[in-house]
Amino acid sequence: MEIYIHIPFCKRKCAYCDFASYAGVSPEGRRDYIAALKKEIRLAGEKFRDRRIDTVYIGGGTPSLLSGDETADITDSLAAAFPLFSPEEITIEVNPESTDGDKLKSYRAAGINRVSMGVQSLDDRNLVAAGRLHNAEEALEKLRLAGEVFDNVSCDFIIGLPFDTPEAVVRELNAAAALVKHISVYELTLEEGTPLTLSAARGETVLPSDDGVAELLETAVDALAAKGLGRYEVSNFARTGYESRHNFGYWTREEYVGLGVAAHSFFGESADSAKARGIRVSNPRSLAEYVAGTAGAESFDSLPRASQERVEGREAEDEEIMLGLRTLRGVDGQILRGRITPAVARFFESAGEGRLRLTRDGLAVMNSVLAEIL
Repeated sequence: MEIYIHIPFCKRKCAYCDFASYAGVSPEGRRDYIAALKKEIRLAGEKFRDRRIDTVYIGGGTPSLLSGDETADITDSLAAAFPLFSPEEITIEVNPESTDGDKLKSYRAAGINRVSMGVQSLDDRNLVAAGRLHNAEEALEKLRLAGEVFDNVSCDFIIGLPFDTPEAVVRELNAAAALVKHISVYELTLEEGTPLTLSAARGETVLPSDDGVAELLETAVDALAAKGLGRYEVSNFARTGYESRHNFGYWTREEYVGLGVAAHSFFGESADSAKARGIRVSNPRSLAEYVAGTAGAESFDSLPRASQERVEGREAEDEEIMLGLRTLRGVDGQILRGRITPAVARFFESAGEGRLRLTRDGLAVMNSVLAEIL
């Protein structure tokens, strides 16, 4: 089982962000949230006492706004709550402006062994447009610092920001690839109501076309391959042995439990039932509702939920295909029997051992392929 911990605090919301993150939370509000989170951890440990915990991912928001002591309090609570707590990978997301050497060392002392830094761009104009609080020089400095403390450092980039060009993408990724073992490259998504979406709609911000973004992503794939970071999932690239174990749990429909506001979970009734069918739940997005509801809960099953559904049958099969085809591992060819039409057959290739995956061209049009076969 994988564990996701959501830390929803931010100094300021980014211009493109629609995540469950909140700026300006008071010290008292932060303490109340961490207390509720620790209670949810304890209740989850009681529910899943028979599950071995393989990975932990602390995301946000901006988890690096937490102090070293607050972070250690969370990891200590996890270790105490889950009898089979033996994670091979514990990741924490950090932002350059809220990271320093002492904090990084405190994370390592707390058992964390992987850092994922939100860089997003190494063009200062893009960083301003995206509402980020760091500049390119600071991002590179903090990546170097993280590499002095951790062997396993990852960073995120967003493709499709206003000043992106193929030449700039190559230059930025080359600079980052010299400092990290893993890079995630995401296409910009314009979420409804965000400042960047509104600015683009008014014509104040000009973004690359869809075809332009597709060209930028293909440029990124080639640039990272040339630096030894192979593509193992549609948006993720790593040196051999540094692929994200936590995210692979999502893509292969392993059980995971999400703890914290707006977090999602997927689990079966028993330790071996999630693959065939599972239960998917999500926590409330409201901080006040999450804190109050968790305080009143007596068991994991009585925690407040924003949604809950059973996933089985055709829906579970569709999920397996949708998630598996994101990766170079692909899916069992048997599950695709009768689904691959002549219109999309050219986008599939063998992944070995009876598995099929999307070709590079197929990954570029993945959404269209999925629409055809699901």
